[in-house]
Amino acid sequence: MKRVLYFVSSNEGKWREVSSELKDVAEVKWIRRKYPEIQTTDLKEVLSFGLPLLFNELLVEGYEPHPIFADDSGLFIDSLHGFPGVYSSYVERTIGLKGILKLMEGEERRGAEFRCSIGLLIPGNGGGDKMLFFEGVVRGRIGFEERGYDGFGYDPIFIPEEDNPQGLTFAEMTTEEKNRRSHRGKALRKLKEYLLKTP
Repeated sequence: MKRVLYFVSSNEGKWREVSSELKDVAEVKWIRRKYPEIQTTDLKEVLSFGLPLLFNELLVEGYEPHPIFADDSGLFIDSLHGFPGVYSSYVERTIGLKGILKLMEGEERRGAEFRCSIGLLIPGNGGGDKMLFFEGVVRGRIGFEERGYDGFGYDPIFIPEEDNPQGLTFAEMTTEEKNRRSHRGKALRKLKEYLLKTP
């Protein structure tokens, strides 16, 4: 019998990637909601703050005490000194991809990286809860225009370096193709490896 995990996110694109990568090792149930965030430049700090609060909320609402995990990700652009970073989702909602491309008009240095941190909270039986982190990074560059219709967020302007001779954006790849190269895919495979090794 597969273990049950709760994945908390309001982002359907993240859910597609998570369910695709973990379907063989766990029954992942999607809790579709946002989690409380603090203002910090560290992805792990956001998860350390939000996951315990979420877990307690779910218990109050009558959910079983299964392990819970969430993902915090960001796009860090070299020439913008790491902006938008941990504020990536807010920046996407406010100025959008066109706003990022506008900020980079005339900029030749287009290097960037996506970073993902997955936090897993495992409730303790009579003891303290355990929090684990699984991280992934992918280097790439920002394109000059939006390309592709799959994916979500900054995928149409991010071109990963790894195993990408055609220079496709993440939005021009299938979920499986993106997972093989992406920051989230790398973090998810570390989580998967942990789940396979841990009874």
